[in-house]
Amino acid sequence: MPSDSTTLAAAVRRHFALSQQELARYLGLTRTQVANVETGRTNFSAAAERRLLHLAELLAPPHGGGPPLPPAADPAAPDPDPLRQRLRRCRHLAGQARFELHGLRQRLPAGEYRRRALAQLRAALLPPTPPPGVPDPTFDAAHAAHWLARLDADTAAALPDAAGYAQLALLEVRLSALEHEAGLLAALLAE
Repeated sequence: MPSDSTTLAAAVRRHFALSQQELARYLGLTRTQVANVETGRTNFSAAAERRLLHLAELLAPPHGGGPPLPPAADPAAPDPDPLRQRLRRCRHLAGQARFELHGLRQRLPAGEYRRRALAQLRAALLPPTPPPGVPDPTFDAAHAAHWLARLDADTAAALPDAAGYAQLALLEVRLSALEHEAGLLAALLAE
């Protein structure tokens, strides 16, 4: 929108933050005609020049006799209702994410402990080589193998796999983003 041109038309456009198209509409011209005047290729018609001079009188010196533009007003404070609503939502979602993370983090160590315990049970109940001595006639190896397989399946189902660890990482990122957003909103609301 601002131009590097030093013409009066460019000064008017800069002062009132007008595009060439907007000034052209006021002057009754096309955008191309204004551009050509600003580059020095042509001059305005007498009628367009009078309209331009009317605007130029409002400019501050050296181009006009008008006062400078008033200082920029402070931006309006945002409506607090949508901010409060979003803050409540962020805090709620962060609480849910914390709860979900807590559950995932609790299962990880417990699952790892259970894996090690299952390895110990497997080694004791189904050793690769039978222990020396007389075998226990009440011990049913097939039943023990079936029981251990079921424990393995239950443990695997309860533990996150690679996708579960990715879910954990994404949940941590989401929680961090929600807490950050809630902090910014609280600062805007000065809570």
